[in-house]
Amino acid sequence: MRIYEDKELLDTLSEYSLGDSRIHVMAHFNHPRELTDQSYRAIDALQRAGVILVNQTPVLKGINDDPEILAELLDKLSWAGVTPYYFFQNRPVAGNADFVLTFREAYEVIEQAKARTSGLGKRIRYAMSHSTGKIEILAVEGNKIYLKYHQARNPDFYGKFMVFDLPENASWFDDLPGSEKILTAGD
Repeated sequence: MRIYEDKELLDTLSEYSLGDSRIHVMAHFNHPRELTDQSYRAIDALQRAGVILVNQTPVLKGINDDPEILAELLDKLSWAGVTPYYFFQNRPVAGNADFVLTFREAYEVIEQAKARTSGLGKRIRYAMSHSTGKIEILAVEGNKIYLKYHQARNPDFYGKFMVFDLPENASWFDDLPGSEKILTAGD
């Protein structure tokens, strides 16, 4: 309601979100239940103001780690004109352990969800925001994980393709044997 009932906000966004320089807003819908009537009204109001909406979602154990739930989220976002942008590997921080999936678990859920959605939903990238940059998880196959720097603090890493052995319990870049060579590069 804060968005769609605030004419001054929408007028300001409309004034500055122009055809050659759109304002982009990163939404954070994690579950299709969050796409309520009020959410759709806010999405519509922002779009009418010329704002481009994209969405990022961490994959959360026990919350949205079901292919049908993620596929429904992808569909609902796409149908509303919100670009599915990132599914994030949940960062292992204090108090977060109960929500973290392994790379293998998250990859399988994401790929099954993408198989259930339209081409618009398949635009999603599976990534992690690591201290060294944004790393895209391209594939998990057998005992290997295939990664690529989507963004990198070290300009030499931009676009770098990486293949690591994948331990069963690995859920973060630092868990991958050999990642320490990347982490210490440039020191």
